[in-house]
Amino acid sequence: MSHQVVGKPVGRVEGPEKVTGKARYAADFLLPGLLWAKVVRSPLPHARIRRINGDKAKALPGVLAVLTGRDIPDVLHGRRMLDLPLMTRDRVRFIGEPVAVVAAEDPDVAEEAATLVEVDYEELPAVFDPFEAMREGAPVIHENPAAYQGAPKERPHPNVQSVHREKHGDPEQGFREAARVFEHTFRTPLAHQGYIEPHAAVVAIDDNGRVQVWASHKMPFRLKAQLAQVIQLPPDRIRVNLVPVGGDFGGKGFATDVPLCYFLARATGRPIKMVTTFTEELQASNPRHPSVITLKTGVDRDGRIVARTARAVFNGGAYAAFKPIPNVNIHGADQAGGVYRIPPFELESIVTYTNCVPCGHARSPGEPQMIFAVESHTDMMAHELQMDPAKFRMLNLIGEGEHLASGHRLERVKARETLEAALKAGRWGEPKRPFVGRGLSMSHRLAGLGESFARLRVEMNGTVTVITATPDTGTGAHTVFQQIAAEVLEVPLSQVTVQVGNT
Repeated sequence: MSHQVVGKPVGRVEGPEKVTGKARYAADFLLPGLLWAKVVRSPLPHARIRRINGDKAKALPGVLAVLTGRDIPDVLHGRRMLDLPLMTRDRVRFIGEPVAVVAAEDPDVAEEAATLVEVDYEELPAVFDPFEAMREGAPVIHENPAAYQGAPKERPHPNVQSVHREKHGDPEQGFREAARVFEHTFRTPLAHQGYIEPHAAVVAIDDNGRVQVWASHKMPFRLKAQLAQVIQLPPDRIRVNLVPVGGDFGGKGFATDVPLCYFLARATGRPIKMVTTFTEELQASNPRHPSVITLKTGVDRDGRIVARTARAVFNGGAYAAFKPIPNVNIHGADQAGGVYRIPPFELESIVTYTNCVPCGHARSPGEPQMIFAVESHTDMMAHELQMDPAKFRMLNLIGEGEHLASGHRLERVKARETLEAALKAGRWGEPKRPFVGRGLSMSHRLAGLGESFARLRVEMNGTVTVITATPDTGTGAHTVFQQIAAEVLEVPLSQVTVQVGNT
């Protein structure tokens, strides 16, 4: 099918505003009477709070409010597992955890006031390695994590956030019958999403008592629901106004410090703005999980894979609140079989508590970690078998109607055609130019789930307006909506306008 508009090179809907500087991001919003907020963060990874004294900060000219955990509801929040306090009252579990928040007339005054808040800590033993966290006698980070709403049932150690298991067939029997068995362990580090725009929010309470929010957040309706839960207001009293998002990559899907802005706005009666620094981003955002992945694979005499076991241990940090899937695990672990035919398969994926920054979603949660391990493992096996890495992959590629190691049955499989096209385009097998490397890897991807809505209006003059509350995180979504509407309605692209709504 030939498209007239979809897939064609067109100008971005939001392009002119962005390149001219007219686009207003969350940090750009200025409202009458606006105050600036700053979070006081723990300098220790694990400690009890003996006392907090904000008198010096309150006495600073220009400071209008200093709040601690005792001044706001004792509510836990999260996407699936509710274990994260809005602001801790008696204990900190990672460097960067909020212990107080201030509001002032000027950002510099707010920053100075934050340094004047006195916190008396009793330092506690801390643990940073996921394996050390699961040892007997390790410092316990949460006394009763099973009591948290949404907590998974299986918990072999108090410092385990979740365990995910899968098993198909008998891998041990496969290993006994294999001609060779390979086992390798891979480690991946902590990684921030690296967006240019830090977290930012403006919160105001209007004359009708409705909470108005402008935030760097990719899911406005999810943000509205999270806020309704933690600030204990009906959802219809909250409106999230869409603004451009300056990069997301998985890191802008949680309320973060937006609730603290609301409580400051309620305490002062004035709008509140908070913009995190990049130091705070690295201390207290929701980065990619570090991992330790062990793969064990058996192959027959021809190099065909006959069995595999996989064990992934992810360092989840101090809280599990940022994980959106129901079992509070990392679904990228399901990639442990790769795109290969592996009949007997067993997976164990563990996420642990540590006194590190709480980890959440970077793009394709857990998949870069696991695919790096699987494809490195594949190359290492091919090397040991003295087989061409492409030939080894081709021999083991999954085919039409077969099942992934995770049990998912596939249709319209194009793995072989894709690999052949990549080999041809990359001139695999031909001599390489000096100082030029050549590598090969493959993966598959299950598209994420979610809901989105749009309203389409045909105007009296024949133009079309598409109204959406889906933010553009920099991917050109609104331009795609414009193209789809023009394509389906068979009108010129210039006759379609995209209008951004709110919740």
